[in-house]
Amino acid sequence: MKTILTALTVCLAAIASSAQTADIEVSYMAHSPNMKNGKPEVTNQYILLSNPTDSKFYSPRTEYIDSLNSTPEGKAVYQEMARSAYFSGKMKEMPKRDGKYYVTKNLSDNKLKYYDVVGLSNYSYEETPGQLQWTIGDVSKEILGYECIAAETDYHGRHWTVWFAPEIPIQNGPWKFDGLPGLILEAECDGGLYRFIATGIQQTTRPITPVFGADSYELTERKVMLKEQRDFLDNTLNRLNAQFGGRVSIQKVKDKDGNDISGSIFVSREVVDFIETDY
Repeated sequence: MKTILTALTVCLAAIASSAQTADIEVSYMAHSPNMKNGKPEVTNQYILLSNPTDSKFYSPRTEYIDSLNSTPEGKAVYQEMARSAYFSGKMKEMPKRDGKYYVTKNLSDNKLKYYDVVGLSNYSYEETPGQLQWTIGDVSKEILGYECIAAETDYHGRHWTVWFAPEIPIQNGPWKFDGLPGLILEAECDGGLYRFIATGIQQTTRPITPVFGADSYELTERKVMLKEQRDFLDNTLNRLNAQFGGRVSIQKVKDKDGNDISGSIFVSREVVDFIETDY
């Protein structure tokens, strides 16, 4: 075990040594709806590491697991952790993924890269950062000790209100948000289904490491990925049966109108939709 951990540490150190260094680290709580019942009850912890040109928005718990699974040595560590948790009866202590997506921005290359998991597959796509059209208001409020100004935008199907801090001269924020004269500390779409709220901020020299296993993500287009994600939610059990040769048991389920909805365990798009709805 000691040899495995040493090898993993050397691997992570090599990755960090070739990465950009962040100037600021911001913790956010991301709020989103539960796709099984449509209720706004899911929270995930994310971190934004950023300097004026590069950034990464990610879940630290998810990155930890992905870092382990990115090398044979790390996979051995994770498997040993799983075995230990199982035989000790402490499966709740087993590290689990939190938020599942990554957003990286590189203003030098003018690229925003989005990485996500759809069903049992990994997908990524690229966009151009700085495409949001903002309307800056005259309302302000204090967040984490910073005077923040409101701004609004329409983006990929939803209307958003954000609060940015001009005192922090980094034109970035949670998720895909950027392009305002100050760091975005809070963002909420109309209706409040999706929200990002900063919970902490500090200066840092942490490296902005690449996404672990980035090569394992299939490159696609944004709307193609969203349609694939919707199809998986609408036909979850059928899709799993097709992939695993019919070994997933499907119990007949009907909605209030008598329609067969056995193929899915998630609510429909009409009940609740993704953070982007323009697909």
